[in-house]
Amino acid sequence: MNHIKITEAIKDRIYFQGRILWKEDRAVLGYTNSSFTIHFNGTRLVAQFRTADNDLINAPGLRIYLDGEAVKEEVLMGTEQEVVLYESEQKEEHTLRVVKITEAGMSYVGFPELAIEGELLPVPEDTRTKALFIGDSITCGYGVLGEPDSEYTIRDEDGELSYAGILAKSMDWNAEWVSVSGHGMFVEYTGDPENILPREFPYTNWFVDKETREDYSRFQPDYVIVNLGTNDSGPIWADKAGNILGGFKSRYESFLYTLRIAFPKAKIVCVLGTLAPGIYPFVQEVIDRVKAAGMTDVYGLELPEHDVEHDGMASGHPSPVTHRKDAARIEEFLRTVVGVE
Repeated sequence: MNHIKITEAIKDRIYFQGRILWKEDRAVLGYTNSSFTIHFNGTRLVAQFRTADNDLINAPGLRIYLDGEAVKEEVLMGTEQEVVLYESEQKEEHTLRVVKITEAGMSYVGFPELAIEGELLPVPEDTRTKALFIGDSITCGYGVLGEPDSEYTIRDEDGELSYAGILAKSMDWNAEWVSVSGHGMFVEYTGDPENILPREFPYTNWFVDKETREDYSRFQPDYVIVNLGTNDSGPIWADKAGNILGGFKSRYESFLYTLRIAFPKAKIVCVLGTLAPGIYPFVQEVIDRVKAAGMTDVYGLELPEHDVEHDGMASGHPSPVTHRKDAARIEEFLRTVVGVE
């Protein structure tokens, strides 16, 4: 077999999607739905993967597609693991894609080596519309496979079943994620101001490397979907002095300017409401303020609170039904208000 080291030089033969951290001798997949695609002609593909010494509930999950069809899922246990991605008795041409369906905040997937019996073929250029999803556990697909009140385990998480994953597939987008469970715009769900998305956003993968900053020019999205505020909502209502609300609005405004500077041509769509009833009007207030100051192509959409009685609940979070409904609501808004074709 031909053993191929996975360094940045391989990017002309393997297509990586998402914020990939190129660290030492490997590519690191972190954020939800980050992936790599291989076009090959051969009989066998074997990948070497590395991760941290995770316990079972935080071990990263992978889904493997062959020619667009899901054929296999893997949970990486231990710090090093060899995974047979494909094997056949006859040499055949295929396209294989490996997707990390779990989030960066819990675990990563290092990819140092690929062994192939056959040869790599050029991967077609991805010319699709680009989109970036920024959010919290809802955007990660936290608990979407779980029972209504099941305790936390990453095994119940599936980013491809989140509203964002469903929307990206429906729109046929080249999409990336920056989403972290529990984190907010100004505070996390406990009220801690340290764990917030604006802190992590400038880095390629803050959870693995707190030095390497993201090169925004690498991926210039046509659309940015922001779904933040759910984890701020509890602390906002608990703070009778209103300090957290004031901080939330101020930080939301500054983050919109961060996005506009990073992605000057993107249409920014701010959505909120599924698990944060009553908070969206504060987001709309911020949107109105930045638009009055001259910012263009920024939109807001209030999502209804999830209907537990009719649509169920999953691990205390939106059910698959709610995710599908939210994806449809956002798609309709994009097509009728934002003007997406």
